Amino acid sequence: MNDVLDTRHIRHLCQQYTSLTEEDIQIIVNKSEMLQTMADVSQANMFIDCPMKDRKAVIVVAEASPTTTHSIYKETVVGKEVFESYEPGVFRTYRTGKPALMNRAVTQEGHHVKQNVVPIKNDKQQTIGMLILEQDITLQVKHEKELALLSETTQEFSRTFWDLIAKEQSIPDVIEEALLLLHEDGSILYANNSAIGLMESHSERTRENCLNVKVNEIFPFIEEDDYLHDGVLQREVHNQGAVYILRSVCLQQKDKKRRLLVYLQDITDLRDKERQLMVKSAVIQEIHHRVKNNLQTVAGLLRLQMRRGVPDEAKGLYQECLNRIVSIATVHEVLSYNGIERVAMNQVIEKVARMLVYNMSSEECKVDIVMEIEEIALQSKQAVSLALILTELVQNCLKHGFIGRPSGVICIEFRLTGDEIRLCVDDNGKGFEAQSATDQLGLEIVRNLTHFDLEGAFNITQNADGGTRASVSFPAEQGE
Repeated sequence: MNDVLDTRHIRHLCQQYTSLTEEDIQIIVNKSEMLQTMADVSQANMFIDCPMKDRKAVIVVAEASPTTTHSIYKETVVGKEVFESYEPGVFRTYRTGKPALMNRAVTQEGHHVKQNVVPIKNDKQQTIGMLILEQDITLQVKHEKELALLSETTQEFSRTFWDLIAKEQSIPDVIEEALLLLHEDGSILYANNSAIGLMESHSERTRENCLNVKVNEIFPFIEEDDYLHDGVLQREVHNQGAVYILRSVCLQQKDKKRRLLVYLQDITDLRDKERQLMVKSAVIQEIHHRVKNNLQTVAGLLRLQMRRGVPDEAKGLYQECLNRIVSIATVHEVLSYNGIERVAMNQVIEKVARMLVYNMSSEECKVDIVMEIEEIALQSKQAVSLALILTELVQNCLKHGFIGRPSGVICIEFRLTGDEIRLCVDDNGKGFEAQSATDQLGLEIVRNLTHFDLEGAFNITQNADGGTRASVSFPAEQGE
């Protein structure tokens, strides 16, 4: 019902305050349907603004607050007018039809935000609205203001910068980032060595013939809005396969024309490394996915052999081997969709325990499982070892603990206490001393995995009121 009301409200706002056609309004409505999902994924507030009839302001027609983090806004801003003095990036996107990324703006509630704006276009490639992502940077701005107090005024900073150039030419030239000082019309007044090198890669200009040339004639990715302002601007730009952080600061001096300090930082290598990490993560996910598939294939072959017939005395061994394979596959399954080398063990323990009870419990004995599991992530090697340990301990309960009994309960605890992680498997069966001592392979596997892989300790005892308690403890942080 709320979705219907929201859609009607969007249409009403567009019809009343904008000049959009019905086809354009439908595009805006369609875009709004994914707004909540985008807000949750990006952990940011999302908005759709549309130009008003007089073109001097835009109006907020849709919004979504993230449920995955706190919202910047206490009250709704739908229906509010937005002016260029507050959000210049929105109007730049509206005029140019190009995205405006890494902008700063001030909300109507006075919060400083980082703002990314993407145009919404119709079939005629006309900009009919702006999709806006806003993230709170109030603390960042506060820190910047604290740093700004080190200088009495921006005039003092401007004078200091001029003195630096005049007296110590070598200091700006050893700075790795490109520094440009511009006249108020955007023509170049000064460039350090890094800026000169950047110019030579974009044009045939040198230090001697770059002065008094418009900066956007040399760097086409620098727009007029980047220097025709009275404050501070920062955005990320892409050009010819390179990525830059562009910062522009207006320097005011008494009785003098204003100057613009432009700072260009090449972050191409950083973005390349980020892409490589993303590719590496995707490859690792695919490897875990294939390992999981291969293990499931082996498990399928074992099940097929069991259905075709195996000696009665071997069925238990087949099932135990099958359970071990499926336990390892479960770890790789979790890794395949988490995309990291740490495993959420609460997911693995729950899947493995329920799989074992389902596969091994008999019609004569109904076994219930109770789990008290904390959310703890382990390295993949630790996770595989712990999954196998859990498999052996639960198999031990099901195999020996409830013989001749109509029902039983297995309790699994997994906790972090201080610097130690503990796994406990407790049953209300016959007790450890009543179990067969002829088959010790499972417990031997547990002891070896605990000692050599987890660097921990294993203990199994009989409870005073009957049943068996097996516990494995190991340090939370382990060396490579």
